[in-house]
Amino acid sequence: MKKKHFQVVVIGAGPAGMAAAITAAKAGLKTIVIDDQRSIGGQVYRSIQANSDTPPQYLGNSYYAGTKLSEDFACCGASYLPGCTVWQITETHEIALVYSGKAELITAEYIVIATGAIERPMPVRGWTLPGVMSVGGAQTLLKQSALGADDAVFVGSGPLLYLTAWQYIKAGMAVRAVIDITGTTQWRSAFPFAPLALIQPNMLLMGQKWLREIRQKTKIITNVKEVEIKGQSCAEAVSYTLSSGTKIDLPASHVFLHQGVVPNVNLSMATGLDHRWDQKAFCWRPVTDTKGKSSDEQIYITGDGSGIGGAKAAEISGRLAARAIMKRFGKFNFLKELYYKLRYLHCLSIRPFLDRLYLPPVHFRLPQSNDTIICRCEALTKSDIFDALASGATGPNQLKAFCRAGMGRCQGRNCGLIVQEMIAVHTSQSMAETGYYRLRPPVKPITLAELASLEGPWPE
Repeated sequence: MKKKHFQVVVIGAGPAGMAAAITAAKAGLKTIVIDDQRSIGGQVYRSIQANSDTPPQYLGNSYYAGTKLSEDFACCGASYLPGCTVWQITETHEIALVYSGKAELITAEYIVIATGAIERPMPVRGWTLPGVMSVGGAQTLLKQSALGADDAVFVGSGPLLYLTAWQYIKAGMAVRAVIDITGTTQWRSAFPFAPLALIQPNMLLMGQKWLREIRQKTKIITNVKEVEIKGQSCAEAVSYTLSSGTKIDLPASHVFLHQGVVPNVNLSMATGLDHRWDQKAFCWRPVTDTKGKSSDEQIYITGDGSGIGGAKAAEISGRLAARAIMKRFGKFNFLKELYYKLRYLHCLSIRPFLDRLYLPPVHFRLPQSNDTIICRCEALTKSDIFDALASGATGPNQLKAFCRAGMGRCQGRNCGLIVQEMIAVHTSQSMAETGYYRLRPPVKPITLAELASLEGPWPE
């Protein structure tokens, strides 16, 4: 069977993916956007089309800033394949996907990976209890279904923590407390970069607005050095310890955790693209040039998947990547490219400040109790990981053979950074020297029936 061929294949329909597709399609390039969600928007603008019809004002102006982008995407002429799982990109730039229960291959001259970010795990004791979820998950329910949990406790740090707490309050739900784990060390580290952050005063003012309105409805607890979620069969309380040593138990049946986001690198790593360890942001990120071109000349990586920059920066990076591809087809506009480059630098001006301010301290990045679950897929605790290390495991991939860490359905998305840092501490190596899981296709779970439906030749 002849494979469908496109000049540009965009993987992901968030801000970066939509912007890349709009730019490429309007330039006359045959473009398709593939996304595993049922509607466009990614996490930032999730369900933007449905919510634009009867807008719930509690989602805020930053959310509805995506309305025009979604409208432009709808009429740009690019093909769109929602509810579709991409599970491999081959060396010959074939994209293996599953759609409506059937696997197939499509080919591309250029590929734009715009898979966005994932939340950094926060492995405090009790984080796997029913009633505990990520702040991103809580926000998804609010955007997608207008659902939320009354009287929840928000724990962690970062803009998304406060944005979602603010959205909950605006939606009429009670928030019992916001527990902020940001410490004085982070403030001291971020302070030298405050002048750069002032280049984006609107962002700072918006954050101040969230804080002010949250404080009017609930308490924000700071100077916290330890957090534990207590409960037997479900969450019953959040126990936190202040820097003064005072320990307080706060009753709570719903707890939302968040300590920042990191690039979602599973697809780019499984494709064999070069990555480097970013010590300042404390995460892996793909090696790209200023326009998103990866170590493979035909693959570009844009948006938060190449480095956390936020929705506006992601949109501009998508346009820059598409313009770089257009140039290779002989379509080039120097002034527009310069305009987007300057806007991109402006959007990123606040990042050095935020990255240092909200980098979680090591005692929140790593579990403190031996019975804390690390690998949720395989139900492995801190003690299990240490036993494997004591038995001779020296790296993330060798650890798989000892205890199966990282071999579950999530392919290390939840445990990868935790395990890597535990190994680095144990071996006294740097994070870059320790490395990460060796990721292989399928990047996302597919069934044998779906795989068997693939009409040859099979991807190598």
